[in-house]
Amino acid sequence: MIYLQNEEARQFHTMRTAIALGKFDGIHLGHQMLINGLNEEKMKGRQALIFTFGSNPAYVLTGGSTKNIYTSEEKALYFSELGVDILLEYPFTKAFSSISPEDFVEGYLVKQLGVRAVYVGEDFHFGKGRRGNVSLLQSMGAQYRFEVHAMAKKTLHGKVVNSTQIRDMLETHFHIANEMLGNPYFLFGTVIEGKRLGHTIGYPTINQNVPEHKLIPAYGVYASRVLIDGYYYKAISNLGKKPTIEGRHRVGLETHIIGYNGNLYGRELKTELLYFIRPEEKFANVEELRQQIGNDIAMMLENG
Repeated sequence: MIYLQNEEARQFHTMRTAIALGKFDGIHLGHQMLINGLNEEKMKGRQALIFTFGSNPAYVLTGGSTKNIYTSEEKALYFSELGVDILLEYPFTKAFSSISPEDFVEGYLVKQLGVRAVYVGEDFHFGKGRRGNVSLLQSMGAQYRFEVHAMAKKTLHGKVVNSTQIRDMLETHFHIANEMLGNPYFLFGTVIEGKRLGHTIGYPTINQNVPEHKLIPAYGVYASRVLIDGYYYKAISNLGKKPTIEGRHRVGLETHIIGYNGNLYGRELKTELLYFIRPEEKFANVEELRQQIGNDIAMMLENG
């Protein structure tokens, strides 16, 4: 997959592209409907292209939260897994927000990206003052000869699936957030050196830092799985600050991988959190911690 984080998209103007537009925070079930449409377009010889933003528009315009469910690198990984050919993560600035919807369609989608089909949600808005909508896209599609596909909202448990719902559910109803995401919430990051305490108590672990701007669920222990060389290994992960261990700690993910003994230091791995087991807690000593880890693993294996 081609991954661009700037405006250098003119190379695509001679291509036939099918483009999905949106913020894609979480790449949830609704977003996956758009991507499924792009994959159908690939059978017509079109390139599947995602047009999204490298920074949160709400933060740029109103000073809202800078935290996203997935980082740029995680989105790139996930889009590639879903079959996207080109990811264009365009810088969102106040200057960009002042572009009229007509200029965006003509100057970017048509002239730079060679659009032949556009996929959006039915309530999609864009351009200065959010004046652009599906009706305008359809009108300009007729003018510039590209198709417009507006997808109906996806619902689950009586709620509309969107990033706001998922952000609200991550900490308090993790299982529902995972359902809305369509795949397990994950972290993709480099395995770093830890204190190696796990080795001394019989449960060696890998450590991954959590990016500062990543939105995370509640601190605690999760059943998980780790993708290593194309194979998923069952695992158990602690997300938090390791309160039993002395010293100050940044938020991290510590994972015991069941049935794997290789050296993973320095490798970038994808760790998926499947379901919440218990809150993070401080134990009186490492022996209590060791016993609890054993109990957590036994429970996780029993549940499959």
